[in-house]
Amino acid sequence: MKTIYLAITLLFISCTTFAKSESLAVKNYIDTDFDAMFEIKVLQYPKVILDCQSFFHQLVVYKDTSIDNEIKQSFHLDFEECYQAHEFLYMSQDKSKPVCLTLDFNQGEIFFSNSPEEECK
Repeated sequence: MKTIYLAITLLFISCTTFAKSESLAVKNYIDTDFDAMFEIKVLQYPKVILDCQSFFHQLVVYKDTSIDNEIKQSFHLDFEECYQAHEFLYMSQDKSKPVCLTLDFNQGEIFFSNSPEEECK
């Protein structure tokens, strides 16, 4: 478990200062109707899905939840990244730890930390 936290922390530190990124406080992490697809509740977007079930694993950020479900950006993940993200979110929620999700739109990468909500900006 420590290696997961270390890897996530190192990825977070290694992101460049010039990259357009956005940090979001995760309010809730819930199951969907699918076995390995989960919804991440944040205030800034109506829908964020961690999809570890489809052929291409990804984290999808939606602009809106209209009929078209317009996607803002999709972050492609390999199997290990998707599993680690799920494990981190699940364990953090289980232990009532805060979660900060950082989206790097330029590099197409995601980062998780247990930073408090006030530091997640």
